[in-house]
Amino acid sequence: MTDMDIESFWGPYETTISSYDELVDCINKVFRKWNSKNKLFAWRGQINASWPLHSSLYRRLLWTKGDLLDERDLYKKEGAILAEVHRWGLHMSPSLGRLSILNQLAALQHYGAPTRMIDVTFNPWIGVWFAVEPKRENGEPVYENIDARLFAIDVTNRLINESQDYREWEDAYKRPWIGDPDKNASKNERDAYKTWCAKVFAWKPPHFDSRIAAQNGGFIFGGVPLSTGPEGPNQWPKGPEGKGYWKIDEVRAAISVSLRPHKLDVQRGGVSQDAVYTFRIRANAKQEIRERLQKQFGYKHSTIYPDFTGFSQFGTPDIRTSPQENI
Repeated sequence: MTDMDIESFWGPYETTISSYDELVDCINKVFRKWNSKNKLFAWRGQINASWPLHSSLYRRLLWTKGDLLDERDLYKKEGAILAEVHRWGLHMSPSLGRLSILNQLAALQHYGAPTRMIDVTFNPWIGVWFAVEPKRENGEPVYENIDARLFAIDVTNRLINESQDYREWEDAYKRPWIGDPDKNASKNERDAYKTWCAKVFAWKPPHFDSRIAAQNGGFIFGGVPLSTGPEGPNQWPKGPEGKGYWKIDEVRAAISVSLRPHKLDVQRGGVSQDAVYTFRIRANAKQEIRERLQKQFGYKHSTIYPDFTGFSQFGTPDIRTSPQENI
């Protein structure tokens, strides 16, 4: 596995935030730059700025195999998981009947099973809350002294709910994305595979549970990045000024979907599609931002996770979850 420093992948493009006012200014810049173009952004907050942007399936397979993965690995394991869901009878719902593949994956994601889906929100302030939310382990605060990260991900024309080309994916009973084509595959199949691994797709699922509604939630997903796309080589520059390119294994160490970081600069020209902006939130700003989010929007664990699963995770934060070693 590569010894890739994840922060070096994002660092040249990130904007640093040290206060709530700076945060407001940065979010406003995103909308000021793109409102006239009707751009749609998905937002994701991570409480540790050094974490990669990986799906849970990619991350857990990486931990299991100890080596970086490609789309063939992910597709194969995803198929095995969905087959097991079928054996357990979980592909059927008493109230909804047979679940589409996307609804199966959404349910699996909700309950903590590994999938290729990456949780996002279409509300930037909720994305911020996820970046700064208080976490505890065994009753003690964690991540308080670690910088967080917020992503703004361009999903314009990639929201399958609103796309004539991809709307049918929502109701498909088989995976609508193609696996690694064999040597006998047609050119159309090979191009579809390259597109799958070169683009990012988004889905805003129905509000089948209270958490998705409360979080204005959705998912992004796509194939593991390839070095060659449908229009030629795929490259990830090491910085906005052009200082070489990351190798594909280095890219996969940082992201499991084909996103390209860009520097947020309202004075410069636009990015055509699939850009991601990243903001580093300083650890010493977390408390202030949390307090402002609660006062202005009412965001706290009970409103963001309004279900029994959320209560089991966050409702008794002062109680240890395992015994102390010296007892």
